[in-house]
Amino acid sequence: MPARRWFEVDRARLARIRNFQSTEFYSRLVMRPLSVLIMLVVADWKWLTPNRVTTAATAAKIVGVVYLVVDHREHALAAVIWLQVGTLLDHLDGTLARYRGTGSAFGAFYDKVSDALTWLAISGAIGLAGYRDHGDVWLPIAAMASAYALLALGYMKWIVMAASRRSPAMAPSGPPERTPAQWVRWFLSTLARAAMFEEIDLFFWIGIGVLAHRIDLLIWLLAISQGAQLAIMLVKRTLQMRALDQAAASAPSAPSAAPPAPPKSRRAA
Repeated sequence: MPARRWFEVDRARLARIRNFQSTEFYSRLVMRPLSVLIMLVVADWKWLTPNRVTTAATAAKIVGVVYLVVDHREHALAAVIWLQVGTLLDHLDGTLARYRGTGSAFGAFYDKVSDALTWLAISGAIGLAGYRDHGDVWLPIAAMASAYALLALGYMKWIVMAASRRSPAMAPSGPPERTPAQWVRWFLSTLARAAMFEEIDLFFWIGIGVLAHRIDLLIWLLAISQGAQLAIMLVKRTLQMRALDQAAASAPSAPSAAPPAPPKSRRAA
């Protein structure tokens, strides 16, 4: 069998790397393609574990927060770059775990908790930057309100998943096969999803707002978009939980166990 040239790609390996299909605008067009390219190089580095990638993602986001706090205008580019690096690594840890089949309950917990804590830090830094620019106390309040809304969205999601006994682990999925026309429709639908302001997409909008030095508009965008999503999802999750209750109530009840037989008398016959 002839040796593979350096520019040739092992298609079976590539298919295993492309093991998750994102729905968010920013993930689909930027972060997922970049994570796949990086995985082609690092996927088999034994020392690089998913949890270490999660740690690196957290560290990169914290560096971005520090740049925002120190001087969000002078260090705008550095802050945005570090936040985007953290977001990219946040895509890489799950991709690596699915590729190796080493997903774990602790890994999922560590990833989600790290995301929550770093998002609070990022929101606080953005709120502080807005206050420094405009002296408006409502800007840090709105920034933290948007963070609260995002965390509440995640909280409701995991409650519903726990109630429905669904595992939070994401099973690997094969890459889709699309015709050129289907790829065009996929691209257009992805662009339309930019208006959804989903969790990963927020890092894209943060980059735009920080680089344009319009922290005030960024904060109100985050607050309004996440507040609206919270209101919508509160209704949806409530209906989902009611549906679970109704399904449980209509399910045939298991036959009750027969009462235990009384103990035999030890009295002699």
